[in-house]
Parts: sequence; C-alpha cells; structure tokens
Amino acid sequence: MPRLENWLEKLGLPVDTALVPLMCLQTAFFTPWLPPDTCLRLSRLTVWLMAIDNVLDAPETPGSPRPDWPTARVDDWHRILDGHDGGSDDPVARALAEINREVDGDGRPELVAVWRESMHQTLTGMRYEHETSRTAAAGGTAPPLADYLRHGAWSIGVEQQVTALWALLDEPGLAGRLPVLRTALHEAAVAIRLLNDLRGHHREQAEGKPDALALGLTEREAYERADAGLESCLRALAPLTAAGYGSAVALERVVIWHARMYHRFDPVRPGRTAAPPLPGSTASVPSTPTTPSVPSLSRPKEAPPMGTEQEVLDAVASGGTYDTAELAALFDRLAPVDTAFLIGTWRGGAFEHTSENAELLTKMRWYGKRFTDADHVEPLLCRDEDGAVYSYTEMGLASLREVVHRGKQSAAMVYDQLPVIDHFRRLTDDVLLCVMDKKGDPEDFYFHLTRVPESDIRA
Repeated sequence: MPRLENWLEKLGLPVDTALVPLMCLQTAFFTPWLPPDTCLRLSRLTVWLMAIDNVLDAPETPGSPRPDWPTARVDDWHRILDGHDGGSDDPVARALAEINREVDGDGRPELVAVWRESMHQTLTGMRYEHETSRTAAAGGTAPPLADYLRHGAWSIGVEQQVTALWALLDEPGLAGRLPVLRTALHEAAVAIRLLNDLRGHHREQAEGKPDALALGLTEREAYERADAGLESCLRALAPLTAAGYGSAVALERVVIWHARMYHRFDPVRPGRTAAPPLPGSTASVPSTPTTPSVPSLSRPKEAPPMGTEQEVLDAVASGGTYDTAELAALFDRLAPVDTAFLIGTWRGGAFEHTSENAELLTKMRWYGKRFTDADHVEPLLCRDEDGAVYSYTEMGLASLREVVHRGKQSAAMVYDQLPVIDHFRRLTDDVLLCVMDKKGDPEDFYFHLTRVPESDIRA
C-alpha cells in the first residue's frame, strides 16, 4: 500500500489516495499466490483505470480545455499502448507508459497482445461513454442499450485486470485455453457492468450519465441478466478451476470480488458503506467460494492427468485433435439433451482435420449452427471473406427430432434434403459432443458445439 500511494502521489494521478487500500486488497484477493511485485503492477493498472475515468468524467468549467480535448488525449493513450511514448507531461500518459513497459517486459508476448487489445477497447469504451454523456446532457438522443452494454463491458475495467493477470502468469498451455476463458470473461464483464449500474444508478442520474436502467432495463431485468451472466461465467470456468488452472481461478476470484463489492457499496463513493445490499439477486456468486481456501492457497500449477471429459474440453478450447475411439466411448457415457436445451446459436469445430467431412467444413468456413425452434434449424452458419456470419442454405435447412441412437433417445438434427442426422450429447451446459451419422458413410464424424452467449450474437 505505501508503494502504491507513493507512486500515485509522485505522478499526480487524479485518484483519491483513500482508495489505495481497496485497490491493494482486491489484488491480493484475486491472486494471493503471486509475489507482491506482480500484485503491485496490477494495483497500478487498477488505479490508472480509475484515473482515466475521473479525467473523462470531470465536469466542464469556465476555462476548461476545448471540447475536443478528451479525444486528443485518448488518442495519445492509444499511441502509448502501441509503444509510441512521446515523453508527455500528462501524468496519466506517463503512468500508462510505465505500466505498458512493465507488462511488456514481464509478460508472455502472446498474452500481452490480448491485454493490449483489451486496453484499446477500454479507451474506446470510455470515450464512447464520455461522448454519449455529453450528447445526453445537451438533450440529444440516448445510445441504444446494446451499444451501451458492449462499450460498458469494456470500460468497467474487469477485462483489463484479468488479461493483465493472464499475461503475468507462468502457466503452461494458457493460450490454448483462451477461447473458453475469454468467453467467460466477457460474460462476467457485462454482468458486472449491470451490477455497477444498479448500485450507482442514483449517483449517475444526478451526474447526467446514461446507464442500463436509464436506457430501458428495469431493476428486475438488470438483476436477472447480471445473475445469468455470472452463472454462465462460473459454469464455464468450473472444469478449469477444478483442474487447478491459475488463469481460471484468478478470473473466478475477480468475479466473486466485484459481484460482492457492488452488492454492498458503490466504490466510486467508498465512504458510503452502510448502503443495504442490492435486493433481488437470486444466484449471483456462491456465499462460500468454490475456489481453494484463501489462506492456504498455493501457487496453481499445471494440472495432473485429467479424465477424458476434461481432455476433450481442453481440445475444444484449443481447437486441437482427439482420438475418435475415445470420443465414441465418451459419447456413449454422456447424457442426452432435449430440444429446448439446444435453442440458440452454437459455434462449432472438429476433432480432426483430414477427413472429407472436415475438409469440406474448412473450405466452407463453417462457423456453427443456429436452432430457432424444432422446425427451423440453420445447420451451416459460415463466414464470408470479411468474417461476417451468414446462413449457407444451398444444402437446405434442418429440423430437430427425438431419435434413438446407440441406445439413448435424444434431440437430433435431421437435414431436410440430405441423408444426414447429427446426434448430440451434453458435455457441459454450454458444450456438446456431437456425431454426424451420414447414410452410406461407415465412419462417424465427431465434432463439438459451444453455446454462443446472447450478448455476443451479432445480426
């Protein structure tokens, strides 16, 4: 705490030093197995995020800089993140340059790139919030709720904290787990933005800032969406935290900290700690964390050999291959699913890449499937050359039917025009192990589907 306070005062950052204990305590809670120097780096980042929020939220007064000064300042911060440190006198810019050098020097390059991307998104999100607040204050049109939540998930600061931790962790194989981790992280960021809005709504109303409640959500809807996001995040992380991966444990602890904090008080006004807990939350986070005991938590290590289910989940997360015979044995053990479970959009992938079916899907740039209802399935969502997802319909659509396959009745996808049935089994609540049964083809083709969060679906 003294080191962070000295750094804060030396640079002259616009953050109340009374917040230093809170910043240090949360970092120690996130990753108590990391050395103090690493925790200090993350605490500096958290303080910096608060500083730029205070800079952009500062009210305009007579003699203030010209109206476009925030844009120029944010552009400067973007350049510093890209390594162009021009020796600015701006204390916020100097602090960012120092943080950037520390993470770049101590982090793993492929993970530092993920952190830097999240930092750019933060700046974009905070500038968006600044501009929409000014527009609203001038009587202009409020932003759409979906746009607000997308930028708000960036600007809440959770993604930047977590991706910085990932960059500074010494965890073999972490990059291969990023698809699952980043999906869970985004779910958490949206949920925590909603909890932030619920706790600070009256303050932000007084300050003339739009939030999710002002843009159309009721308190009940915001509670329920936040709860659902937290549940989805923790459910996706459960296999990885059980295996002892520090990246997942850290994210889970970040989620627990922020959810409990916003249920108790508004950290922007930390002195008001007597506020009652937010009512209406039904799931939130467990009252007793499922993470290892805090006092005795040792440094997470690469997990020991795992069961087939976890190995297959790792293959799904990394896009790796897996033995077909093992997949067949696992498929027969897994539980069936019903039609209602499948409704939504799912991202797909294969466990091998050399068969005719795998090569065809690669050539088509197959993305996944969309189940609208039992009679309307888009089996071949693909990407165009620009990366946009569209429904490829030249092979027809499909339907969902209950089919008995290998001794179990389960929802299956039946193509309307092809002699093909896809059978599904539940690996987790958000991951399916699937097999394509093609008439005349003696070889089963195994693939996987991962549920796409509602907030990530783009038209």
